[in-house]
Amino acid sequence: MKNILVLTDFSNNAYNALFYVSRLFDQHVCHFFLMNVHDEGAPRSDWSEEADLPTEEEKKSKEGLEKVFHRINLDNPNPKHRFEGLSEEGDLLEVVKGTIERFHIELLVLGNKGTTGLGSVFWGSTASRVIASIKGCPVLAVPEDQEFDLPKEIAFATHYKKPFDAEVIAPLRLMANRCDASIRIVHINEEKRLNKFQESNLNTLMAYLKPIEHTVHWMPNFTSKTKAIQLFLDELNIGMLVMVNYEHSFLEYLLREPVIQRMTFHVATPFLIIPGD
Repeated sequence: MKNILVLTDFSNNAYNALFYVSRLFDQHVCHFFLMNVHDEGAPRSDWSEEADLPTEEEKKSKEGLEKVFHRINLDNPNPKHRFEGLSEEGDLLEVVKGTIERFHIELLVLGNKGTTGLGSVFWGSTASRVIASIKGCPVLAVPEDQEFDLPKEIAFATHYKKPFDAEVIAPLRLMANRCDASIRIVHINEEKRLNKFQESNLNTLMAYLKPIEHTVHWMPNFTSKTKAIQLFLDELNIGMLVMVNYEHSFLEYLLREPVIQRMTFHVATPFLIIPGD
């Protein structure tokens, strides 16, 4: 059974992420934890007999979860899927980290925008913090208004500066096997040729990917790395983008690029972030 945590603020974008992942794993037995983290500063009575009564925020949270349950069971009924609601109070990142550990979560899913601040998949402040901070499991960010279409081309962006191991590559292999997809390894040409360490990492990566169909691609070193990635996604009709979140990783470089350079980068495909060391 797969334990999947889906964050929701009850926006259409959050529901779209839930619908997408439920379709993505429609053939798998899954336990979906649908979690809403509400305002911990909501007023509560000081009277002792009312101390255990739910706040208005708690009531809205639980009612919202019930509505989502009904909607997903109508839109995508699946006897292999079990849904459980989690209405939590506190700091979003701390609550998410604790929930991942408590329920042995294997995948965290969020939408790219939301009325309570999830923000865009790359550049929203809260979403960026979630993507950068969560190390307990892979994170799947689903773009706004993404219609479900099983990805047949998966891009894996890397600079080959970190060694690969089976645990890191496992989510990429799982996704490719689930979707019967090819993997397109993309590297931005920052140097004329790879050094011996990078070549060794590339060979290790290709060995781990067998027997999945995969190819290696080099992109020109534009002023903006986001521009290079965007061009690659568009040219190869990529259905999902995957990166590993290492320290000083390719993903970190993208997140730190100047705003002017990254403004034109709009991830129009689901984006899977795999935790590194």
